[in-house]
Amino acid sequence: MNYLENILAELSNSAKNIDNQNISNEIIKSNQIFTHGLGRSGLVLKMFAMRLAQLGHNSNVVGETTTKSIHKDDLLILASGSGNTAQVKIVAQEAKKVGANIILITSNDDSEIGKIADHVVNIHSKSKYDHNKSITIQPMGSLFEQTLMLYLDSMVLQLMNDENINESNMMKNHANLE
Repeated sequence: MNYLENILAELSNSAKNIDNQNISNEIIKSNQIFTHGLGRSGLVLKMFAMRLAQLGHNSNVVGETTTKSIHKDDLLILASGSGNTAQVKIVAQEAKKVGANIILITSNDDSEIGKIADHVVNIHSKSKYDHNKSITIQPMGSLFEQTLMLYLDSMVLQLMNDENINESNMMKNHANLE
């Protein structure tokens, strides 16, 4: 069995079945953007927050020591394969209290966090709890996390297009204390 070819086929199928919500408009109109997720999903959102900063957006990763407070008209982007992760739900509830806009990216179209979110992007995959789904040969939430990264990278390209930003512009915001 060629595992890499199988994974690529799964990614292609998963990407084709994303409900194709373009979240770039929500990002553009936000004062600040916050990202939050746990585990591997959280790592993918940290990568996305970095790209948002390189695009010139005021981006924050929830839980980091330099994260600012969230306010009305700010955007919180969450990722949770199950859509029911307790800590992520608490963050969503707190953001909702101040009137922030919330986007959830999930594999569960009927989730607790989805009921709180203003927008839900559903990735056709499975969470670590969906042991019986035969969508993927990969363990736990791997397909979700991989597709999440590709989806968010496609949003970077969309933002570059929408805001007329090129790589040279982005390099001006790239870390130079490496």
